[in-house]
Amino acid sequence: MYEAKTIWQDFALAHSRRTSRGAWDNQAFPPRRPSQIFEIHSLSIQRISLILLAIQNSALIMTMHYSRIAPVDSGRRYLPSTAVLLVEIIKLVVSLSITTFEMAKAHPTSSPRDLFVLLCKSFLSSDSWKLIIPAALYTLQNSLVYVAISNLEAVTFQVIYQLKILTTVLFSIGLVGKTISSRQWLALVLLTLGVAIVQTSNPLPSFEEMKSKLTTLLSPSPSELSPLASKSSFLPGQPESAHILHSSTMSATRGLLAVLAASLISGFTSVYFELIIKSTISSVSLWTRNVQLSFYSLFPALFLGVMYQDGPSISTHGFFAGYNSIVWVVIVLQALGGVLVAVVITSADNVAKNFAASVSIVVSCVVSAVVYQTGVSVHVTIGTGTVLLAAYLYHSYSCASPASELLLPMSRERDIKG
Repeated sequence: MYEAKTIWQDFALAHSRRTSRGAWDNQAFPPRRPSQIFEIHSLSIQRISLILLAIQNSALIMTMHYSRIAPVDSGRRYLPSTAVLLVEIIKLVVSLSITTFEMAKAHPTSSPRDLFVLLCKSFLSSDSWKLIIPAALYTLQNSLVYVAISNLEAVTFQVIYQLKILTTVLFSIGLVGKTISSRQWLALVLLTLGVAIVQTSNPLPSFEEMKSKLTTLLSPSPSELSPLASKSSFLPGQPESAHILHSSTMSATRGLLAVLAASLISGFTSVYFELIIKSTISSVSLWTRNVQLSFYSLFPALFLGVMYQDGPSISTHGFFAGYNSIVWVVIVLQALGGVLVAVVITSADNVAKNFAASVSIVVSCVVSAVVYQTGVSVHVTIGTGTVLLAAYLYHSYSCASPASELLLPMSRERDIKG
């Protein structure tokens, strides 16, 4: 009896200690509210999507640049207009598939006919016409990127293209009413300075040269090549005797004008698209917006790019002339980037998206020096370091902001209603 009583007392004492310890743990680490769990989930999606976007951006720039300068053994280099069209088709198919899956999940008892009707109603929403302008501008931007990457080194293009951060901020202030701190303004000044330092490695063009290049900017040669083509012939799959149809030096002026125009267009279209998504996110899903955007992008890509600009060449040599595995990798990476950008816009904003792309500059510098066997100049090194410092200053301030500021309008409404 005594042993049984002692065992029972020991058990009661251990249980009381465990209970008090659990109470203390609950006080020190109280259970999270549903809104806090949603905030953590939102921040996790934001970080993952930004990391993936940085990796995708670096891989895309390097492979795209290589596809434009590498020797071709088929006698023809692929036309950028065909690649732009295929990218929009892939994005349309992916977005449409995700939209269909989401609707089928939300309406499990609906028949295929009912789902089709719901898709049509969602796609043909009353405000879908708002995406016509950004769709056309995105198509123009993609074409300008091909012109720029064909005439500039990969790292130089990537650094100068970071001016889209500045244009995005300026359009965010003008269109959305975004406010930025003094540290963020300092980051933007450093960004501009870093781009200027990189550009000083190239001779400044005269006014007449810029005027001449500007008039022909939107009609690039289908086989713009680089003198670096001979240096890249050691890569797998590219024989030393590869035939080059059109060998001409890269035009820094043409590339500079193209990347400046692309940066300006990128800033406006990104903020405009973000404004549309976040203002109507409770009624129209993100992937439905992507379907609308890709659908409207097909028209300028097909009629202005493929048929009007490169129609004669395509009718003679075919749509897929010059295509190889590298070209298909570029197309898939570009389509993947469009999907990642849409996710990043909803979990963060366009400025965070652009600064995530800045991180990939370091990877591009290393890969460019190794693959193309070209040294990185002092101007490019200092300018790249300045741009990365600007990215750190801007992003460090964004991370110090309250987590609630990073939530979507829909999540804020959910917390209030809950």
